[in-house]
Amino acid sequence: MLKVRPANDDGTARRASTLSLRILREPLPVLLLAASALLMGARCNPAGTRVIVFMQGYYTSYDSNGTEPTIVEGQRFNVLKNEFAAKGYARTALLDFSYAGGGVAQDGTWRPNPYSCELTDRVSDDNLAPLEKMLRDYGARHPHAHFTLVGHSLGGYLAYAEGTREAGRTNAAKLGIDTVVTLDAPLQGASPDKKLVLDIVQCAKTYLAGAEIVQQKLDPATPALRRDQVHAMADQGIRIATYGNALDCFWNPAICVPALPWVDDSGTQLLPEPATSHMYQITSVPLASHDAILGDAGVGADVVGFVGVP
Repeated sequence: MLKVRPANDDGTARRASTLSLRILREPLPVLLLAASALLMGARCNPAGTRVIVFMQGYYTSYDSNGTEPTIVEGQRFNVLKNEFAAKGYARTALLDFSYAGGGVAQDGTWRPNPYSCELTDRVSDDNLAPLEKMLRDYGARHPHAHFTLVGHSLGGYLAYAEGTREAGRTNAAKLGIDTVVTLDAPLQGASPDKKLVLDIVQCAKTYLAGAEIVQQKLDPATPALRRDQVHAMADQGIRIATYGNALDCFWNPAICVPALPWVDDSGTQLLPEPATSHMYQITSVPLASHDAILGDAGVGADVVGFVGVP
């Protein structure tokens, strides 16, 4: 029953009554859509303004040919980029992150600098600084741009960390990040035994990035912290999807080398609700298992379906 207070001298209640009756006459689907948008913290952005930033992981490199090739599928993010392009994304909206930073040209194009594998082996603050600068510079050239970060392995860990930072920024300081997707990322940390796997990689190492991630696994407060962070991101309208591969020999080396007493860190790849999370069973040769998720067409379709239209 609609209750209307007697009108005050200024007619406030009368106007409120008229507005209420007008709302009641609106079609139900319109009301439901409006309510859904409010409840979900949805953001309305102009068509064609979503930009995808792809973030490589530990001991990768970037040169004039682009991202480092994988065993399973050419350049590291080819499958995902092709899926996004098939859904209407312009190639100029599919950007590569560089650990060496880069610039935004006068014509507004994103130009990452080449980097070698050694540069990835830094603490998060050092790795996120070039990302934040490029996002700010790009946003200055494209005021309506809003960003999706898609990261693999360490790149996913950094994408998630940047999402938590965005959630804590004031509206004036936000960079425009509204979606984060992680693939085979050490979101809950990693056990110290994974250093034995990293030792195989041919690259000069400081183990700074790895030490930070190990500390996350050893800290008993990490699971509660991640739950709080995911909720804080959701409260700020930042959507997050975490995808993992149960057959990734990096997080569970016993799949490929059963002789040693490895710790199974497979669960590190996923986060609790309200994040969207899924664990796949993607078979591959052992050396390709950590990259296998990047070459899987089903995963690519799921990622694009989650992110949505340009």
